[in-house]
Amino acid sequence: MARIITLANFIHFNMPHGVEYLDTQISAEDAWDIAAYVLSHPRPHLAGLEHDFPNLLTKPVDTPYGPYADHFSELQHKYGPFPPIHAEIERLRREHTFHAP
Repeated sequence: MARIITLANFIHFNMPHGVEYLDTQISAEDAWDIAAYVLSHPRPHLAGLEHDFPNLLTKPVDTPYGPYADHFSELQHKYGPFPPIHAEIERLRREHTFHAP
């Protein structure tokens, strides 16, 4: 759960303990705030992460480690805003598809 979107969704739909998926007890905004707080703490560095996504255009926008196919910072990939990243990835995908032999 190193990705903020995944963690925020988990928190929103599963916390506090015993909550029902369709009867959430915490707001989506609070879940995002909690996820950002949790992810702001240092984590151990794992070797070989650069090999996780051979095609960087398929890498989730909220992956908190590089390399990236776009020009956005690691900080923005970690916390957002994500719409500009989505737009740039879509542009790069179209460009990549258009130029592919």
